[in-house]
Amino acid sequence: MCRTRILCLMAKKIARSMTRNAKLRAADVAALERNHHTLLSLCLLLEEIATSGPSEIAPENWRTAADAMQPLLEDTHELEERSLFASFDRTVASPLSPGAVQRLRAEHRGDAHACKRVLQALTRLEAGNESLVEQADRQLVTGFAEALRRHILCEQFMLETLIAAEDDRSLVTT
Repeated sequence: MCRTRILCLMAKKIARSMTRNAKLRAADVAALERNHHTLLSLCLLLEEIATSGPSEIAPENWRTAADAMQPLLEDTHELEERSLFASFDRTVASPLSPGAVQRLRAEHRGDAHACKRVLQALTRLEAGNESLVEQADRQLVTGFAEALRRHILCEQFMLETLIAAEDDRSLVTT
């Protein structure tokens, strides 16, 4: 058996053992909802920045976007992978569930990489250099915000599905 195949099988086995014991806690649900709300607000700010000139945006908004984005994204991804995805895998009896979770995990990796590029683009946009690079940076920032918004919507649907799956609310523990 190929070494890569063995590593993939081992990773799946570890992930399954982790998800069997996973519980979606009320504190995690509240934290996810807060983080998602903040990320969606950040998406609006990013779109405002991408469609405005540097002089039209208050300097503190540039710093807010740049300083908050990466730590918030990392914290949210960690919480989703630890709590939301594990609970979804454990609770939703569908052959599509593992594929959906794997796709979202792959998007997390893409988001982390894109976030770094967006931070670089924000720095260039803040400097206000009019060029083709600026236009590409604006499109990058807008595209990132749109992709992040769609990703969050999918995760919110997963969360609502989990909560609705348990009529007696035994899934959410304190």
